[in-house]
Amino acid sequence: MTKPQRLLPLLLTGWLLAMPVLASPLNNPRWDQLDSEQQTVMAPLAAEWDRYAPEKKKNLLAIVPEYRSLDPAGRLRLQSKLKSWSDLTLEQRQQIRQNWKTLQGLPATEREKAIQRLKQSQPKPQASG
Repeated sequence: MTKPQRLLPLLLTGWLLAMPVLASPLNNPRWDQLDSEQQTVMAPLAAEWDRYAPEKKKNLLAIVPEYRSLDPAGRLRLQSKLKSWSDLTLEQRQQIRQNWKTLQGLPATEREKAIQRLKQSQPKPQASG
Protein backbone atom coordinates (compact mmCIF):
# COMPACT_ATOMS: atom_id res chain seq x y z
CA MET A 1 0.00 0.00 0.00
CA THR A 2 1.44 3.39 -0.97
CA LYS A 3 1.61 6.30 1.43
CA PRO A 4 -1.38 8.18 -0.16
CA GLN A 5 -3.46 5.00 0.05
CA ARG A 6 -2.68 4.68 3.76
CA LEU A 7 -3.55 8.32 4.42
CA LEU A 8 -6.92 8.19 2.64
CA PRO A 9 -8.74 6.18 5.36
CA LEU A 10 -7.34 8.52 8.03
CA LEU A 11 -8.44 11.60 6.11
CA LEU A 12 -11.90 10.15 5.50
CA THR A 13 -12.27 9.23 9.18
CA GLY A 14 -11.24 12.72 10.23
CA TRP A 15 -13.67 14.27 7.77
CA LEU A 16 -16.54 12.06 8.94
CA LEU A 17 -15.83 12.89 12.58
CA ALA A 18 -15.81 16.60 11.78
CA MET A 19 -19.17 16.50 9.97
CA PRO A 20 -21.36 16.82 13.10
CA VAL A 21 -19.42 19.92 14.06
CA LEU A 22 -19.92 21.38 10.60
CA ALA A 23 -23.62 20.51 10.63
CA SER A 24 -24.33 21.85 14.12
CA PRO A 25 -26.04 25.24 14.42
CA LEU A 26 -23.81 28.25 14.77
CA ASN A 27 -23.06 29.19 18.36
CA ASN A 28 -22.75 32.88 17.66
CA PRO A 29 -24.41 33.65 14.31
CA ARG A 30 -23.98 37.04 12.71
CA TRP A 31 -27.11 38.69 11.31
CA ASP A 32 -26.18 37.68 7.77
CA GLN A 33 -25.92 34.03 8.88
CA LEU A 34 -29.53 33.85 10.04
CA ASP A 35 -32.03 32.26 7.69
CA SER A 36 -34.87 34.36 6.27
CA GLU A 37 -37.39 33.19 8.89
CA GLN A 38 -35.02 34.02 11.75
CA GLN A 39 -34.35 37.45 10.24
CA THR A 40 -38.08 38.08 9.87
CA VAL A 41 -38.78 37.24 13.51
CA MET A 42 -35.74 39.08 14.85
CA ALA A 43 -36.10 42.08 12.50
CA PRO A 44 -36.66 44.56 15.36
CA LEU A 45 -33.23 43.59 16.71
CA ALA A 46 -31.33 43.68 13.41
CA ALA A 47 -29.35 46.85 14.16
CA GLU A 48 -27.85 45.45 17.35
CA TRP A 49 -27.89 41.69 16.68
CA ASP A 50 -24.16 41.36 16.03
CA ARG A 51 -23.36 42.97 19.41
CA TYR A 52 -25.34 40.39 21.43
CA ALA A 53 -23.57 37.69 23.42
CA PRO A 54 -23.82 34.13 22.05
CA GLU A 55 -26.10 33.00 24.91
CA LYS A 56 -28.46 35.93 24.29
CA LYS A 57 -28.67 35.05 20.59
CA LYS A 58 -29.40 31.43 21.47
CA ASN A 59 -32.22 32.47 23.80
CA LEU A 60 -33.70 34.84 21.23
CA LEU A 61 -33.56 32.27 18.43
CA ALA A 62 -35.49 29.88 20.67
CA ILE A 63 -38.48 32.18 20.06
CA VAL A 64 -38.56 31.38 16.32
CA PRO A 65 -40.35 27.99 16.55
CA GLU A 66 -42.94 29.49 18.91
CA TYR A 67 -43.45 32.41 16.51
CA ARG A 68 -44.64 29.98 13.83
CA SER A 69 -47.57 28.90 16.00
CA LEU A 70 -48.77 32.45 16.75
CA ASP A 71 -51.68 34.06 14.96
CA PRO A 72 -50.95 37.32 13.08
CA ALA A 73 -51.91 39.46 16.10
CA GLY A 74 -49.61 37.42 18.33
CA ARG A 75 -46.76 37.81 15.87
CA LEU A 76 -47.22 41.57 15.78
CA ARG A 77 -47.37 41.69 19.59
CA LEU A 78 -44.14 39.67 19.89
CA GLN A 79 -42.30 41.87 17.40
CA SER A 80 -43.63 44.98 19.11
CA LYS A 81 -42.21 43.76 22.41
CA LEU A 82 -38.85 43.00 20.77
CA LYS A 83 -38.85 46.51 19.24
CA SER A 84 -39.75 48.12 22.58
CA TRP A 85 -36.90 46.25 24.27
CA SER A 86 -34.42 47.21 21.57
CA ASP A 87 -35.39 50.88 21.96
CA LEU A 88 -34.49 50.90 25.66
CA THR A 89 -31.15 52.20 26.86
CA LEU A 90 -28.73 49.85 28.58
CA GLU A 91 -29.56 51.52 31.91
CA GLN A 92 -33.29 51.02 31.39
CA ARG A 93 -32.75 47.35 30.56
CA GLN A 94 -30.62 46.87 33.66
CA GLN A 95 -33.30 48.52 35.80
CA ILE A 96 -35.98 46.25 34.34
CA ARG A 97 -33.82 43.20 35.00
CA GLN A 98 -33.24 44.32 38.58
CA ASN A 99 -36.96 44.96 39.10
CA TRP A 100 -37.73 41.49 37.73
CA LYS A 101 -35.21 39.92 40.11
CA THR A 102 -36.75 41.79 43.03
CA LEU A 103 -40.26 40.78 41.96
CA GLN A 104 -39.26 37.12 41.73
CA GLY A 105 -37.86 37.29 45.26
CA LEU A 106 -41.20 38.35 46.76
CA PRO A 107 -43.61 35.87 48.32
CA ALA A 108 -46.34 34.81 45.87
CA THR A 109 -49.10 36.97 47.39
CA GLU A 110 -46.96 40.10 47.46
CA ARG A 111 -45.75 39.40 43.92
CA GLU A 112 -49.37 39.16 42.69
CA LYS A 113 -50.26 42.45 44.42
CA ALA A 114 -47.22 44.15 42.87
CA ILE A 115 -48.16 42.87 39.41
CA GLN A 116 -51.73 44.13 39.84
CA ARG A 117 -50.44 47.58 40.91
CA LEU A 118 -48.17 47.65 37.89
CA LYS A 119 -51.00 46.73 35.52
CA GLN A 120 -53.23 49.43 37.02
CA SER A 121 -50.52 52.08 36.72
CA GLN A 122 -49.91 51.43 33.02
CA PRO A 123 -51.84 53.57 30.54
CA LYS A 124 -54.68 51.75 28.83
CA PRO A 125 -54.41 51.40 25.01
CA GLN A 126 -56.74 53.71 23.12
CA ALA A 127 -59.49 52.08 21.14
CA SER A 128 -59.11 52.79 17.44
CA GLY A 129 -62.02 53.47 15.19
